Amino acid sequence: MQINYLIEKYLENILTKKNLSENTFISYKNDLIQFQKFLNLNEIENIDEYKIKNYLDFLAKNYTTTSHCRKLSSLKNFFIFLDEKNLIKQNFFESTEFPKFKRTIPKILSEEQIKKIINLSYKDSSEKGVRLTLMLEILYATGIRISELVSLKIGNISDDYSFLIILNKGGNERIVPLISKVQNILKKYLKILQKNKTRSSKNFLFPSNSKLGHLTRIRFFQMLQTIGLKALIHKELLSPHKVRHSFATHLLNRGVDLRLIQESLGHKDISTTQIYTHIQTKKLRKILTEKHSLKRNISKLIKI
Repeated sequence: MQINYLIEKYLENILTKKNLSENTFISYKNDLIQFQKFLNLNEIENIDEYKIKNYLDFLAKNYTTTSHCRKLSSLKNFFIFLDEKNLIKQNFFESTEFPKFKRTIPKILSEEQIKKIINLSYKDSSEKGVRLTLMLEILYATGIRISELVSLKIGNISDDYSFLIILNKGGNERIVPLISKVQNILKKYLKILQKNKTRSSKNFLFPSNSKLGHLTRIRFFQMLQTIGLKALIHKELLSPHKVRHSFATHLLNRGVDLRLIQESLGHKDISTTQIYTHIQTKKLRKILTEKHSLKRNISKLIKI
């Protein structure tokens, strides 16, 4: 059976049964097409263990562990679908294991650096300036994903401006509260939108002329880089995801419960949020190494 036809049927299936974002759907599609092209497959019957091994070796050598896992996950789900539909005699990916994933401790901005960037944004009172301020304030006050931020609609805002309704990756909604400072800049921005009649057909909070109808993630990244460099902050720290990491870490440092942080971040599994506890552990280790009284006593003993 033609593999292109099977890929098409599988994509139709997940599109109707799963509430996938556009980016997730495209990722699935690209992963499967890459697999088909790499092995130069026309018929599903031509797949064998040797070809599978070659492709897995290719992923291991050319992609990060994260990308490797994602691409392998796409293939596993595809072959589960084929197996359940009795379209293949053997599921070669059934016993294939994911590569060991080592979580790296995310780099973060300090509270002072975040404040410096946000305070600098307030100096621009134009529509674009207020828009950037609002985006920075929301991102740091809620920790929502950049994809969730740029695609916000005015309808996602509660009537009293006290919270946002965010659509999770799985299609479920979560409520994210807004502090008074964010509410104030939000009201100001909405008045500017109304005055300048800057509206999109889909009622996006941050409309633009992009194909999506709203400001893109890349454009916000560029805006963040520009203002961050003006604040003399290293380029490596200037990304929306690092602001998200900073939000979680700063709250944890202030004693906020991990599950509350998980809820705001939209993590399905608490283990994903627990990466931020490692930052605290690393910080504590450094403090103990540099400041612990026992170390000073040992130094004195050595001198004696």
